[in-house]
Amino acid sequence: MTASAPPRHAARTANTRDRALTAAHTSILEIGSSRTTMVEVARRSGVGRTTLYRHWPDITALFADLMTRELTGVVERVDPTLPGSAPRDADELSLLLCTLADEVRADPLLDALRRHETDLLSEYLLHRLGTSQRRLIGFLRGLLAQAIATDPRLAGRDADRTATMLYLAVQGVVLSAPLADPPLDPATWRAELQILVRGYLGL
Repeated sequence: MTASAPPRHAARTANTRDRALTAAHTSILEIGSSRTTMVEVARRSGVGRTTLYRHWPDITALFADLMTRELTGVVERVDPTLPGSAPRDADELSLLLCTLADEVRADPLLDALRRHETDLLSEYLLHRLGTSQRRLIGFLRGLLAQAIATDPRLAGRDADRTATMLYLAVQGVVLSAPLADPPLDPATWRAELQILVRGYLGL
């Protein structure tokens, strides 16, 4: 049986949110996060301010949803077939994780927020995990579970604990990447990150 199409209201809601998030993304890159307000997002997206406030209580909440969309979208940009074509072993897993990390490191939106929204980022670095972080940890947990099942070098590893520690370690390396250049140019950064990940996995 073919699944029924989503209700029109749900489709309109998704479209409204997507327009607003896309407008916020463009605004941040063009004029900076400090000047990207709900008024500016409304103007760029064509979504009324009253409607925006029905979806987000303030611009910080909108930024948080934008980061969720951006970070989870990294996976599709790197490999749209994931998690279906999961890495077959720990070697492939470490390479994939470093590729994803490098994609996030070079993301223009993250760079803009890293430079101008330190309070927002520190909330999710020091106080709590956000939606995008939990989603990425869950994604990594699934990949690890499959690699643990097929690669004897990972025997005895706990997918949940390993995914959480790997994510937190890589997150810190990604967010602090500009501080390491020099001596770590992008190519060296990627190589050293892979050494770090492989070492934690015991490869």
